[in-house]
Amino acid sequence: MNHTVARPALPGPGAPPGPGGPAQRAERARHLLEQVDADPWGQFTPSVYETARVHAHLPRLPGAAKRVGWLLDQQRADGRWGTGSTGHQVLPTLSATAALLSHLHDEPPQGRIPAAVTRALAALRHIPGHGAPPDTAAVELLVPALLAEVNRLLDAPASGRYPALHHSPRLGPLCGQPADLPTALTHRLHRLPQLPVKWHHCYEALAARIPDRLVPPPPTGLLGASPAATAAWLATTPASPSHRPAAAALEATAHRYRGLLPETAPLAAFERLWVLSAFAKTGLLTGAEHLARRWLEPLTEHGSVRGAPGLAPDADDTAMALFVAAELGLPHDHDALAPFRTGDHFACYLGEDTGSLSANAHALLALGACLPHHPAHREAVAALRTWLTSQQTPAGHWTDKWHASPLYATSRAATALARHGGSTARPALRRAAEWAMRTQHPDGSWGIWGPSAEETAYGSQILLAAPTTPTEPLTRARTYLADHLTDAPANPPLWQDKTLYTPTAVVEAELLATLHTLP
Repeated sequence: MNHTVARPALPGPGAPPGPGGPAQRAERARHLLEQVDADPWGQFTPSVYETARVHAHLPRLPGAAKRVGWLLDQQRADGRWGTGSTGHQVLPTLSATAALLSHLHDEPPQGRIPAAVTRALAALRHIPGHGAPPDTAAVELLVPALLAEVNRLLDAPASGRYPALHHSPRLGPLCGQPADLPTALTHRLHRLPQLPVKWHHCYEALAARIPDRLVPPPPTGLLGASPAATAAWLATTPASPSHRPAAAALEATAHRYRGLLPETAPLAAFERLWVLSAFAKTGLLTGAEHLARRWLEPLTEHGSVRGAPGLAPDADDTAMALFVAAELGLPHDHDALAPFRTGDHFACYLGEDTGSLSANAHALLALGACLPHHPAHREAVAALRTWLTSQQTPAGHWTDKWHASPLYATSRAATALARHGGSTARPALRRAAEWAMRTQHPDGSWGIWGPSAEETAYGSQILLAAPTTPTEPLTRARTYLADHLTDAPANPPLWQDKTLYTPTAVVEAELLATLHTLP
């Protein structure tokens, strides 16, 4: 079975040049910038979770047959969907199971669907009910809501056509999440004066239970930048002309992804900031400053930056924009991060439940880059330095909620501390490098679930930030990266939203930038 999804066709010139030497890498970087500039959506892998949720809510959306076939093709031999740890597979498996069950109820049965659902239910029953799930977006809302939906579909009269499903045991708690939304949450919803913007992104978990007065007004695009949330809003609010912008946005997203749906869209702002940041650190933006200015100006015109239309402004995207602008000497609001300051560090967004290590590392990079012209940030830089080093694990690495691999978080912290940590950060940087050397694979790669070019770039960045650069591990890493540069579109999903995804252009930028820096 093939789990790799082909990258959507993108506008732009032909195939990029190979890795080669500095000139070839600079040309490849220029080619990537042109591709990113030409694509207002961003290059992201489709999501089993979002595709299945949209199909369950709007089975008549154009491309339904392709979505069902794709979901069936993505099922693993063990009955689950998704990659990564068992915990990461819970949400895509529940979502695909619910979509296929709803398809059985709404359409004449297709031969593969009952067997696929039977295997999925058996696999879900073997997942432990205890333990903590990965800290993915709104997992505490999405898993209980889907468990309840699957059980409701199994109890529906239409399931009687499939005795093996109708009489199968109902699902209980999974990974510490109950089989329905907690009563306390339902009561909280009824007490809220309005629905927080951060919950728009996961509205599909709330749509069936939310009081009418909390239903978001008609969105002008995707609700909360989420195809699933938008489909749920369209399916549960009375049809009217006000639906047209959201419906058009959802259809356009499905068209862009050839009938499938990504985790969030459009994510061009996030993609452009991360590509710019990777290249700005290594000199690969030389000659492209005009492009950086053109990308940054519309993002920063209101101070704080949001990763996608429909999302709230956040410290992570704001910090990236501030860092790139300061590095390139472009106009910037050096106080743009102020709304997110919370004591000794920054909240990623207002109302955040758990902090982000990488967002604070990016804040340190940004404020440190502003210091030469804005010395008032010196206190915030010192506080961030202390906070970041206090978050390091005894083993020497850091972790983060936006990425499954500790190599990402550790590379972010190490890079920021190497630039702006001063002598007090040296012990932390040394421990991080020691951890990276212990976890490097014999072939020179790194990877928590097997070797990956993306994680090898992060492992290399950790060693490059060390007080003393270890030559031999970096030589092996460079050889691996040079041999696997073209793996960028096929890298395993490691970035965390509701489930795992790959931002292919961002990963390619990290690989190019790291290779350009390695000795």
